[in-house]
Amino acid sequence: MMRKLAFTGVLISCSASYAAGTEVRAPLIGHWRVTGTADAQETTSLSSDDADKLTGTELVFAPDSVRFSNETCDKPTFKQTRHSTAGFFRREYKIDPKSLRLPDLVTEVAITCQEPSPISFVYVRDKRHIVFYWKGFFLNAEGRIDGKP
Repeated sequence: MMRKLAFTGVLISCSASYAAGTEVRAPLIGHWRVTGTADAQETTSLSSDDADKLTGTELVFAPDSVRFSNETCDKPTFKQTRHSTAGFFRREYKIDPKSLRLPDLVTEVAITCQEPSPISFVYVRDKRHIVFYWKGFFLNAEGRIDGKP
């Protein structure tokens, strides 16, 4: 009997974790198009020219993967947190967040991939706009509905 209860507890826990991850990523599922560079850290893994060339590139959130540029994040997990924008970006990234045009209280979605990947953080501006962190740059992206801009 005790074994059955323990197994049931594990199933409920797994279901809750899956549901929470699904809930976090649901607003992101779909195609997003990079509209430009919002800002960058002092040290980056790309040149400014290479970052600018990403304008027009698609960021795709599917139920079982996230794809951008030549990177794929398989079986991602998502964790959502909220931060005071000004303090958080100054403390964590050492930048003034004004150029990111994010709300005062921003939703951060941290993405963890099966294999190490530069696909890591998304900040939600509103339902149709996000800012995501890519190799030291913050890129603006606009959501697309049914494959249309």
